Amino acid sequence: MHGDATASPASAPAAPASVFASPAPDVSNPAGDTVAATAAPDLLKALSDPPPHSPPPPPPVFPEPLPPWDAKLVDVLPALKTRADAGDHVAACHIGLALSACAAWMDHQPSPAELRQVSPDDKDTIDRMARLSGDMRRPGREKTCDGLPEAALEQSFAYLQQSADAGNTAAMLAYAEGVPLQSFNMMFRHPEWLEAHRQRAPRYVAELIRRGDRFMAYLLSMNGDGMQMSLLGKALDMDQTTAATAWYLGREVLPRQTGDWHWGSPELRQAAQARARTIHRRYFEQRPFQSGEFKGRSDLMNVELCGSQP
Repeated sequence: MHGDATASPASAPAAPASVFASPAPDVSNPAGDTVAATAAPDLLKALSDPPPHSPPPPPPVFPEPLPPWDAKLVDVLPALKTRADAGDHVAACHIGLALSACAAWMDHQPSPAELRQVSPDDKDTIDRMARLSGDMRRPGREKTCDGLPEAALEQSFAYLQQSADAGNTAAMLAYAEGVPLQSFNMMFRHPEWLEAHRQRAPRYVAELIRRGDRFMAYLLSMNGDGMQMSLLGKALDMDQTTAATAWYLGREVLPRQTGDWHWGSPELRQAAQARARTIHRRYFEQRPFQSGEFKGRSDLMNVELCGSQP
């Protein structure tokens, strides 16, 4: 099965033991999770009494290095799956991010029928299609998808979830932001992925905050600033107190960000600001902000980040 790049999602490996306190749900059966389907996540509770920090274990040692970011996936996917199935969370992260990038890129490609309808004189449409034919965030990345069967894309979610459950920083961040769900085709075909994301994302966010991940704190603050229409925002479902705390935490980790929370009572704002300062002092203050700390992290499908340590 490892040599089959078109294996169905059911053939993806079961997630290894999670670093988190509560057991992780099965993607194929989200209703079986210990978290009730209607339960709202409570980030403030998770951060007020954190469990001991549990960094991911080092991945197994293999004689060959992982392939470069621009390797054609159809050629390297079998070897990557072999490593991931053996417990290599870096390889599993690589699979999840690379396949997610291909799925998102393929979603934007015009169909043969659309191409036939374009007039040779319609320069604007031709230029737009030419821009979409490449990966605008990382030119050349689309070449990694050449020859990749569409069925192979179905494995992106399970492998990224496996890596995130193992505590891989890049996988947790990308999963929480909903990277495997950025392909609308995938999201509509797999509503169970949305439920699994809703259940897991809050735990990944809390773990990344406990690790002092400023980029996650920044993304969290954006979702607290009235941007809760994102997949992460929907999964977190923050009440006003939590949203205000997240907003102020963003200003604690990035001091150049200024301003005040615009909603709620003065008492709510004061309490949220104090809570954000406590979280910052507990998880971030001991490590000052480093120049270039965010470099490359806005590209959540950057497979090189899979090997970064928390």
